Amino acid sequence: MHDDAEQAAQEEDARRLLVAFSTNHAEARVVSPHGPDRPFTPNWADAEQAGLDRVRRDDAMRWLVDKNMLEREEEAEEPRGRGEGFHSEYGSVFRITDKGRELLEEAWERRPE
Repeated sequence: MHDDAEQAAQEEDARRLLVAFSTNHAEARVVSPHGPDRPFTPNWADAEQAGLDRVRRDDAMRWLVDKNMLEREEEAEEPRGRGEGFHSEYGSVFRITDKGRELLEEAWERRPE
């Protein structure tokens, strides 16, 4: 079981990763008329921008998925971009949910100018 400090650190990592997704993936910022957001593929640049190593990145992804802030996009086509995409047990294409968008708005408000 996680203690409060560990949970707070994991939540902060998740916020930072969500901000990186929003910053690096224009499609993650666009609300689609067919759903909450368009799918995007996270990559290592997101984790690096958030200052996360592999373990912390995976924990942050798991936290975001478990808290229904990020959902796997089951039906999206695999992107044809170059380079290595994010690979985890959750798949590689995600959408930010409404709940995740609320956390993202809070994170942007908390960021220093």
